[in-house]
Amino acid sequence: MATASIESPRAWLGELEARYPWQALVVDGHEWRWLDTARPGPAAVLLPGSVGDGAMFGRILLSLGERLRLVAVTYPALSDPHALATGLAAVMDRLRLPRATIAGSSFAAYWIQFFALARPERVHALLVGNGFTDSSDLAGNPLFDRDYVESIDAASLHAEWLRRVRAMPPSPLQALQEIMLAERQSPDNLRARFLGVVRAHACPPLSLAPRAVTILDCDDDPLIPPAARARLRAGYPGARHVSLPRGGHYPHLLDPGEYEKLLVQTMQ
Repeated sequence: MATASIESPRAWLGELEARYPWQALVVDGHEWRWLDTARPGPAAVLLPGSVGDGAMFGRILLSLGERLRLVAVTYPALSDPHALATGLAAVMDRLRLPRATIAGSSFAAYWIQFFALARPERVHALLVGNGFTDSSDLAGNPLFDRDYVESIDAASLHAEWLRRVRAMPPSPLQALQEIMLAERQSPDNLRARFLGVVRAHACPPLSLAPRAVTILDCDDDPLIPPAARARLRAGYPGARHVSLPRGGHYPHLLDPGEYEKLLVQTMQ
């Protein structure tokens, strides 16, 4: 399979959105947007973490979208996992998807567990990527200090993260994150996702068959500490556990070949 290059993110974002135009649905006053490759057969719904929109999965759509149905979703400024689960169900209704593989990254890896909890019949498989169990897993990181996130206003939090990204060494990932924050993700959306992280509570046990769940983590993830990765895996003892040696916090961008293989396997 040919993997789209991460180089020149603005160029491949343009190619992505020319090939797969954005669609939208308002659910309970909140807009959901998505890119749909619209191929026949089983589908996978892809949901990004705290930073970025559904196009964070653009490399995967450009690589696999001609032969698989992939729906990359931008979810609205909501922090409550139950509200997010309700909205995702409405999007799947609009897309006429009775079931799908649900793949989430980071914050979305957390809240898709609540979607599976409430609507197990709609989950063919669950891919929990670079996720965490609850807010305590990240409490040691000052970026995810609850008092800080709850006290800062949305515009200031957004500006702080944009400054952090712009101060990072130049790289294609850094350029993509800057585009996302500077041009595509609102302050309210970013803060809602951070609030969702710092308020996170553990999802109750799922009724899914254990082998329908895949827990993905990366040895070099700079945000999810080893103890948090081990804790999440321990919560799903019968699931498939996949640890990649590289991929950081964004294996769908930094090790897309391995991510693509895993996604295809979970969709089968």
